[in-house]
Amino acid sequence: MIFKGKIGVWFWLLLIGVNITLICGGIHEELKDGEMLELFFAFFLINIICVPMVIRNYVQIDGEKLIFVLGFCKDYMKIEDITEVYRTHNPIAAGALSLDRVVIKAKRQEWVISIHGKEQLFHELKVRNLKIQIRKSTAPGRE
Repeated sequence: MIFKGKIGVWFWLLLIGVNITLICGGIHEELKDGEMLELFFAFFLINIICVPMVIRNYVQIDGEKLIFVLGFCKDYMKIEDITEVYRTHNPIAAGALSLDRVVIKAKRQEWVISIHGKEQLFHELKVRNLKIQIRKSTAPGRE
């Protein structure tokens, strides 16, 4: 079962804004030798990192594993090791392209992801591991 990653408006605005700035800088500015190469390198680097993150952004339940894919990164967690899942809007947390996030805690790992179908993910995880605690809030101890 695959859960598509959620991409926030802020990420799109940031990606588009950076690209427009770099393109306009290359077209409208009088650049010295090497500056055009620097702009091209920055444009290439931003897009080689961010575009795959938009294209490959999902979480998959594969048997007894939960697989997380974001761009060129891929990681997995055993469902039996998961201890707790909950929603968060923590802007500091990494690994999610939207502020509407889910924290998945296991014995030795912790992921912060952003997906569509959070409730369905919670249900599927609970079916596979009855010991998982599903919190309704980001504050510990609040249900």
